[in-house]
Amino acid sequence: MSETSQTVLEINLNSLSDNYHFLKSKLPEKTKFLGVVKAGAYGNDAISVAQKLQCLGADYLAVAYTQEGVNLRKAGIHLPIMVLHPQKTNFNELIRFKLEPTLYNDYSLKHFLEVTSKEDCSNYPIHIKFNTGLNRLGFKFNAIENICTTLTDNKSIKIESVLSHLALS
Repeated sequence: MSETSQTVLEINLNSLSDNYHFLKSKLPEKTKFLGVVKAGAYGNDAISVAQKLQCLGADYLAVAYTQEGVNLRKAGIHLPIMVLHPQKTNFNELIRFKLEPTLYNDYSLKHFLEVTSKEDCSNYPIHIKFNTGLNRLGFKFNAIENICTTLTDNKSIKIESVLSHLALS
């Protein structure tokens, strides 16, 4: 009988660098680059991948949950980090580690506004996600007026970006 072999995952950071430079070359100069490192950089080493992207000049990183962003901060990552699925129970920690929430419904927006007001935040960056067909998370387009009304005269947060997921996976 043959010896059982182990599965080995090798992260080639030179290939990551090549891919980054190729993608950047296809973008207009002022376009920002966001590296998604959620779920351990999709089963890889999130810290190593994030450090490499930071060294390469990426503008942003994205994680799924607050704890992933906290781990990156503790590892010395200073880039802005977008949290794609922040939980209400983690909003204070998210602020403490200067992570940026993606807010995707009235509930998350109102609760984050409450926390940023209590924390005396000023122009804290948030990202607004719209649902464009995948039907996972996101405001519906008819919510735009309500979002604008909610944010009128608000000084604790500012919209840093508006985003969506691909309509089909």
